[in-house]
Amino acid sequence: MKLLKIEWLKLRNHKFFWIGMALYAASMIVLITQMGKFAPFDSKNNEGGMIAFQNLADAGLYKLPYIWQHVTYLASFFKFIPAFLLIFFISNEYQYKTYRQNVIDGLSIGQYYISKLFSALIFTTISLEIVTATGFVMALIHNENIDWSKFLYGTDYLTGFFVEVLFIMMFTMFLTLVFKRSTITVIVILAYYFIAEPLLGLVLGEPVKNYLPTEPSRLLNLQPITRLLGADGLLGNVTPDVVSIKYLVTTIFYTVILGTAGYFILKKRDL
Repeated sequence: MKLLKIEWLKLRNHKFFWIGMALYAASMIVLITQMGKFAPFDSKNNEGGMIAFQNLADAGLYKLPYIWQHVTYLASFFKFIPAFLLIFFISNEYQYKTYRQNVIDGLSIGQYYISKLFSALIFTTISLEIVTATGFVMALIHNENIDWSKFLYGTDYLTGFFVEVLFIMMFTMFLTLVFKRSTITVIVILAYYFIAEPLLGLVLGEPVKNYLPTEPSRLLNLQPITRLLGADGLLGNVTPDVVSIKYLVTTIFYTVILGTAGYFILKKRDL
């Protein structure tokens, strides 16, 4: 608890932390609450009755029991924001040698690293709280008769979201410890996540590509919009109703591997 308190005090007293998290929270809340107003089809062309809804809220974006899958999918578009904040704080400690001062003041390398893990956990927990609170409010607004069994159904997607964000935090923290500098780390992360691994996946094909480091986390919540629009059958797509345990466990495995590797990198590096 002492290490958690120390790390929280570092974050709490930093203005950039509050600005970054406020922008992060605002971005997620705005997208989740306003996405329901998006009309994929022009209502003027709805006179024939072929389209049964005017916008995504009318289509059931916020309806139970699928609301958790929908809101966590939308929130995942912003998952790199807290990760980039973590990169900023860790790289700053390298730049200004504050990590060295922490060790001089009595923290062991292991304790210092655990404190960074607590930072990742703090960012991930805040992310989950924002999504849960937003989804809860939208469910209350858009569901007249709350069936609490339906309300709880699908909350495994909240677990999936937590695991996905925590994996991204571990992934970025590991690379920050490798490269030390925030700009280089961000470039490497984006290049690998959006270019290198997808291209490698195309070369390797299934099922191998599904077990590359970042792919399992991507597969925790496949896009549910085609089901929402009733287009799954037309596109030959099957939107899962639950989080895949296989990919959940694989993501946790990679998270542990990255967390362990980060510790050994830090331990072997000279202060």
